[in-house]
Amino acid sequence: MKFECRVNWKFCLRPVAFILLFGALVVSSAPALASTDTLKRSISNITQAPLDLVLSPMVGFISVVEGMLEQDDPVAVRVVFAGPGYIWNTGVNVAASFIRFVTGGLELIPGLLLIPFEADLDPLYAPVANAGAIFEMDAPCCIDIKFGIDYTAAAY
Repeated sequence: MKFECRVNWKFCLRPVAFILLFGALVVSSAPALASTDTLKRSISNITQAPLDLVLSPMVGFISVVEGMLEQDDPVAVRVVFAGPGYIWNTGVNVAASFIRFVTGGLELIPGLLLIPFEADLDPLYAPVANAGAIFEMDAPCCIDIKFGIDYTAAAY
């Protein structure tokens, strides 16, 4: 038996040339110009939105208690406000955690595409940056950690 191997070299060289060209373009991009802010924000939102969801009842309670202490209303108004206020604040925080997760997903692909460029998207969901949180820590090397956000009140 005789085996023959016929290879169409033109067909094989095109993908190899494409891979080499693509690799050269990726490697040649200047790392000093790279911006990963959108990708960091996206990953931060995706990973920490579930924590916001789990902590929503506690954040709602803390928000109501702080609101009751800061109000100048009569005691009867504060007591009546407590029940509906807790339900409202918890519901807002639950819904906002879902929105945070969705916006993280929406920013993921643009964040990946913007890595080689000096560009960044404005945040799609600003309350994450503006609102106060139970736990907040700036991490210079990776994603910012901020969860347990009170979406019903802005930080001072």
